[in-house]
Amino acid sequence: MTFRILAIVLTSVALLAGSAFAQTPAPPAPPPAPLPYGPPVTIEQAKQAVTAAVAEAKKTAYFYTFAVVDPAGDLVYFEKMDSAPTSSNEIGIGKARTAAIFKRPSKAFFDQMETGHPYVGQLDPRIVASAGGIPLIVDGKIIGAIGVSGGANGLMDAAAAQAGADTLH
Repeated sequence: MTFRILAIVLTSVALLAGSAFAQTPAPPAPPPAPLPYGPPVTIEQAKQAVTAAVAEAKKTAYFYTFAVVDPAGDLVYFEKMDSAPTSSNEIGIGKARTAAIFKRPSKAFFDQMETGHPYVGQLDPRIVASAGGIPLIVDGKIIGAIGVSGGANGLMDAAAAQAGADTLH
C-alpha cells in the first residue's frame, strides 16, 4: 500500500512538473544580426542627406547642426545653420559617430540608460546617448551615419536625421 501511495505521489509530481515546464514561455528570439559596413559615404551622399535633413529642420523654429561620418565615425561633412548653438557642433558629431560605430540609432543608448542600464555609457567615453544619430544604409550596408543637434529635444533632432537618412538607398 505504501508503495502504491508513493507511486501516485511521484506520478502527480511528475505531471505537475511537466505542465509547469510546458507553460514556460520560449526564450525570445535573438535580435537580427547587425548590418555589415559598406564603402564609406561619399561627399555627394553626405550633402544629399544633409539637404533633406535641413529641409525637415526648417519646419521648426530651431537652429541645427548636421554631421555626417563614415563607418569608422570620422567626420566627412558638417553643416551649421546660422544661429545654431555652438554646443550642438560636437553633440551632432557625437550622435553620428555613436550611430556609425555601434550600427544603431543613438537613441538606443538613451533607451538603455532610461530603462536602468547605465553601463552602456561606459562602453565608449564618447557615446552620445540621445536621439538624433541615424545610420546611413545603402544596399543593406552601413556607409556612415548622420547626426543632428539643436532642436528642443532629441526626437526633433531624430526626425531631421531620419529625413536625411531616408534619401539614400
